[in-house]
Amino acid sequence: MSTRAIVGIVLFCTAVSAVVLTNLFLAMMIGEINRKRSDDNLVSYFGFTLPKMLRIFREYRHAYPTGKLQIYCLISFAVGVIGLIVVAVCLRIFS
Repeated sequence: MSTRAIVGIVLFCTAVSAVVLTNLFLAMMIGEINRKRSDDNLVSYFGFTLPKMLRIFREYRHAYPTGKLQIYCLISFAVGVIGLIVVAVCLRIFS
């Protein structure tokens, strides 16, 4: 097996793990937001769209100004995207 293939496999596993962590941090933020809301006005854990994610980040920052979950979420998302880009380079999709 070539070095390029091994690096690609390791980075793919890292990227998938980072994306799973991103979803975990996002679910934790939704849980924290739902603690502050009434039972008839909860945020759903299902269906992620860009406007919903922006609203979650905005509400989390407002409710928890010193909270670190949003930073961890963004960092893990960036690691996942960078990992997938490097995998694409290793597979010679991008040159």
